[in-house]
Amino acid sequence: MQRSNKLISFVSKNFASKWKPKMPDHKFIIEKDSYRFPHPIWNLKDAENVEITHYQPKTLGDTLAYYAMRILRTSFDKFSGYKPGQMNESTYIRRCIFLETIAGVPGFIGGILRHLNSLRGLRHDGGWIHHLLEEAENERMHLLTFLQIRQPGIIMRCLIMASQFFFISGYGFIYLVSPSTAHRFVGYLEEEAVKTYTQIIKDLDDGKLPLWEDLPAAQDAIRYWGLDENANFRDVIVSIRADEVSHREFNHHFADIPQDMPIAGHKLEVVEAKNKHKLWDKREFIVEKTDFNKGFNLKLNIPENNTSAAV
Repeated sequence: MQRSNKLISFVSKNFASKWKPKMPDHKFIIEKDSYRFPHPIWNLKDAENVEITHYQPKTLGDTLAYYAMRILRTSFDKFSGYKPGQMNESTYIRRCIFLETIAGVPGFIGGILRHLNSLRGLRHDGGWIHHLLEEAENERMHLLTFLQIRQPGIIMRCLIMASQFFFISGYGFIYLVSPSTAHRFVGYLEEEAVKTYTQIIKDLDDGKLPLWEDLPAAQDAIRYWGLDENANFRDVIVSIRADEVSHREFNHHFADIPQDMPIAGHKLEVVEAKNKHKLWDKREFIVEKTDFNKGFNLKLNIPENNTSAAV
């Protein structure tokens, strides 16, 4: 038994040491009075300079995932009339709403299939389920944010239902056959999402989206991403793009590591959020530090008289 523990520790360190996610500086928020998962809030200054990356396919599964993504992206771009630099607020919001209804599917499919596998195998999942469900919730939050600007019509709603049916069936089958290929596919999708939101920010800065230039951020978005009270819609887009960067990095990482390996590097140091930020007064705890390469530890600095929050 002792030898087995050492082996698991060695393998974990071996894989974790190779992974250095290219994400903006962030903290994790844990909302005391909300059902939402702990999620990152981004340093907007650092999030302004995210890196657009591409993972070169190395295996047959990678290649299939990449070209499947390219076919879907090209087809949808032609169908929706996507022309970077020539879009307006209406065409952008329609595109974002549709894509976010699809983007929220993979995390939930992966989470539920891994949950069922954990039940059948009578073993822990190693943190994957929690992360995948948080990813799905995060994408749904993107959708709910855009819906505060525009509500889709009946045609769009029908297209969403049809697309979900086919995507759930296809992605679920891929995940059952090859989870690593499924995660690589999502990683490639997120690469494109980062490009799309970067283009939106560029068009905003170039004055091509005048209706959004002075649009204030919705209160729910301010709360979710820990933004200033005077935050605008551009700040929201920057935060959403940072979310997509995180999803890109994690899904490519999930495709690289063994599917039964615990997620390495969730060392969290949590302190009370009071006086950290005026918008966090109602939130009990904030994760001050994350370390993706030093194990699976959790440290909670929680007052003794408080038992209402947990990670």
